[in-house]
Amino acid sequence: MDEGMVDSIYKDLGCIEPQTKVIIEIMLEDIKLFDKKQHDYGPGNIAKFGVHGVLVRTNDKLERLINLYRNDRTPENESITDTWQDLSVYGAIARTLLQERWET
Repeated sequence: MDEGMVDSIYKDLGCIEPQTKVIIEIMLEDIKLFDKKQHDYGPGNIAKFGVHGVLVRTNDKLERLINLYRNDRTPENESITDTWQDLSVYGAIARTLLQERWET
């Protein structure tokens, strides 16, 4: 990630905690992933089921993590980091829906 961009956002937001820079970097990575996936899926998959659909997807991801951590298993498909990243984005998608800003 572009460190200059992270620094700029950090300063523009008036942030003071050093750890916030790491969070900004991680969230920017999440935004890039969202954009790629959204390009493939389009907006209709979210619009069709709304917040309830996001809740189901979130639950699926949480159950997957619980199972992997409980059984100390290494995933065979998507990584644990990918799952956490999806959860991060689902929160933003749900908030967009609640604000009635999800465009189809």
